[in-house]
Amino acid sequence: MPKHGYDDGTCAKLDIADYIVGYYCQVRPHSFNDYLTPVEKEKQFFNQNLLEPV
Repeated sequence: MPKHGYDDGTCAKLDIADYIVGYYCQVRPHSFNDYLTPVEKEKQFFNQNLLEPV
């Protein structure tokens, strides 16, 4: 987050989306997912169920 806040809500929303997609889903493991990232868990699910991701 910028030191002095955001100029508008759109900039804040873009930063939040970047955080979720770039870090939270790609890098951060989750205990609920057996300590896999959401992306890794999704790949595991599709591989086990022989489905293709959309």
